[in-house]
Amino acid sequence: MAVPAGFLCLLLWTGVGIASTLDFTPMPTCEILLAQRAIADSNVASTPADMAAASAGVASPPFHYEVHKSPGRAFIYNVLLPGAGHLYAGSKRGWAHIGMEGAVWATYFYYHERGTSKEDQYIAHADEHWSLALWQASYTGPDKAGADSLIQYFKAHNKQHYYEDIVKLSTYSQGWDDQANRNFNRGMRNASNNYLRDARYAVVGSFLNRVVSAVDVLRMLKGRSERLLGNDTHIQLKLQTKPFSDHTAVGFEIRKKL
Repeated sequence: MAVPAGFLCLLLWTGVGIASTLDFTPMPTCEILLAQRAIADSNVASTPADMAAASAGVASPPFHYEVHKSPGRAFIYNVLLPGAGHLYAGSKRGWAHIGMEGAVWATYFYYHERGTSKEDQYIAHADEHWSLALWQASYTGPDKAGADSLIQYFKAHNKQHYYEDIVKLSTYSQGWDDQANRNFNRGMRNASNNYLRDARYAVVGSFLNRVVSAVDVLRMLKGRSERLLGNDTHIQLKLQTKPFSDHTAVGFEIRKKL
């Protein structure tokens, strides 16, 4: 049986005759729009600061993610050049280590140059004032043959021992043209040794600067990593190093509390 169109529209508008008990009460269009706007506002301004900024018409600042820096790479950089790993990790502390490295090597070159200069001076002085022929003519000790053979061997094959023995050992003191020159030569030799010793100390300082800077950058990045991983995560650094050795290694151990 055909149903008049006007009567069907009336039934759909009132819900009479076709509604079931599971149907919900229709909401006016204006209420639906208000609910949708409330949901959208809650997604945009989820924090009190964001809500205040939104109500004032101010845009929220963009979120910046912290760029992860490799602890191993920072460690290697500091081993090659102390402070370079800090600069790679974004820390200005690296400039202090770089400055320290520059001062250490400036000290090394200064003392090494002074030491080698004094060394050249006492060698030239010994060649001028000590004579093997004079010693052979003056020395009468029972061990003359052995001493003569030894000093000639050192002169030909080991200059360091040669110049050290003729000034330090009393056996060869008679080869000097004057004992005052022998004492003067000993003083120049001592000065040279002291300068070269200070130069070696500078090299040790450079090594220590590398170790300190490398460990420091590992600890710094460890703290950053722990903040990123959470308070329940513990990172332990393991460093094994020996001066002037290739047995140097670094490791990491990450533990998460259960």
